Amino acid sequence: MNSEQELIEAYTQAAALDPLVLVEEWIEGPEFTVSLLQDQALPAIGLSTDHVFYDYDAKYLADDTRYQIPCGLDPDSELKLQHLALDAFRVLGCRTWGRVDIMQDRQGEFWILEVNTVPGMTDHSLVPMSARAAGISFEELVVRILMDTLEAGDA
Repeated sequence: MNSEQELIEAYTQAAALDPLVLVEEWIEGPEFTVSLLQDQALPAIGLSTDHVFYDYDAKYLADDTRYQIPCGLDPDSELKLQHLALDAFRVLGCRTWGRVDIMQDRQGEFWILEVNTVPGMTDHSLVPMSARAAGISFEELVVRILMDTLEAGDA
């Protein structure tokens, strides 16, 4: 949405389909993703695109999306980001592996966008990318996820 009028029109259209409409605050700033593996946060990835935001096209179609590891934050801020992601993951009862997407506003505050319990697992997805930065191969990542799942009796 670029204007109040567009927001009103979008709300009206959505409310015609369902009386419960979720409206989120617009946050401007950098976007990050933190992958989690066996109760540990892996290196954060900074996401940047020339799109208005990191949308479907930027994720899956564009070849100019930038993935930054290290993520561009100072070490203390990255640690704060990782702790926030891990706390969100734990609060929701998640375990073994996943990914938390977060934005940072202009005041430096972090905002959780999503906790993804089944993120992409191709060799070019974000979780394997973060694992690689931590020295974990794709094969080792998959084995660790499977072994943890089997030990927990989830398979």
